[in-house]
Amino acid sequence: MQREKKNLLTPNEVTFLLIGIMINISSANLVNKVIGTAKQDGWISVLIAAIYPLYIVLIAVYVSKKFPKDNILVLSKRYLGNILGTILNFLFLLSFFSYLPPLILELGVVIRTYIVPGLTVLQIYVVIFLLGAYAASKGIKVLGRISFIIFWMILAIFLPPVSILKDGSYLNISPIFGIGIVNILKGSLTCVNDYSLIVLIFLIYPFINDRSKIKNSSLKAVGITAIIYTWATFITIYYVGIDIIPKTNWGFWRVSDAVKVEIVNNFRYINMYFWAIIVIKTVAIINYVCMYILQDIKKMNNKKMIYVIMAVVAIMIAKTYYVDMDAMNQIIKYTSPISIIYNLIYITLIASLIWIRKEGIK
Repeated sequence: MQREKKNLLTPNEVTFLLIGIMINISSANLVNKVIGTAKQDGWISVLIAAIYPLYIVLIAVYVSKKFPKDNILVLSKRYLGNILGTILNFLFLLSFFSYLPPLILELGVVIRTYIVPGLTVLQIYVVIFLLGAYAASKGIKVLGRISFIIFWMILAIFLPPVSILKDGSYLNISPIFGIGIVNILKGSLTCVNDYSLIVLIFLIYPFINDRSKIKNSSLKAVGITAIIYTWATFITIYYVGIDIIPKTNWGFWRVSDAVKVEIVNNFRYINMYFWAIIVIKTVAIINYVCMYILQDIKKMNNKKMIYVIMAVVAIMIAKTYYVDMDAMNQIIKYTSPISIIYNLIYITLIASLIWIRKEGIK
């Protein structure tokens, strides 16, 4: 990241970047995950799960006030030493990288099913990474602008279902809180993963041009994302019902298919193209983050080669282990909690050390 003023992020760009890295194609099957435990109250679980990104943001605000010019990579090595700090930073990188294989698998399934059935899986994965790496190479400022444009695509996907509210049934969401608070809380744990990439804030807060707006920008991102997730889950349960949702891979798309737009012959195909662009945007942000952390660990001159290596590794993992949706769900059932818990411990540790040093304790 360059520190020149022209490359600094505006508060709005920070907001859209955070929204952009959280909302991706997995948002369409968020309802599938949460109803397993929370049933008709799944939408409440999704809202409660927003406590996780809220905690992340509050810690980031505290750290940024103490060290407005240093991101968590710098602070990790400062407080834990160069060796341990570098190891923890690399694990932080892996927590981002772990999202790439499932992302490209889901998009690959969508493209082969709904858009271009004739393409091979490898062709799709290569195109995704080519576009993602190209966008990432343009820098964080460009990614912020791209995220702003794609935010309107996100709204174009999630807002039209308002028109089918009259066609749903309140029986599908009744009784509210009927499943019990314990199951609602358990359900919230299944969807924390969809908020987890909010930790991007710890890398980008030093590059906002108005640091007094860090808190406002971050909270706005969490609020908008929570509203979109809660709405998507609510309308899917309300319209489709918890008995039919498990029979689909992406429950929200049953809602999208029911939307009728007079000037559009088939709203589904527009949705699919929008989702493809949204995923490529997320891949681009993750590529950039991985490259940025690697550059902090060891300066590398040949960035193109590093992008190629990351793409090859992610594609090999996806083709070998993430062979279909069932395999993906089985893997992320273990990898996601590990990533979430690690990042929670990592940022809490750094924040705690900052607070302890403030008190004068070595």
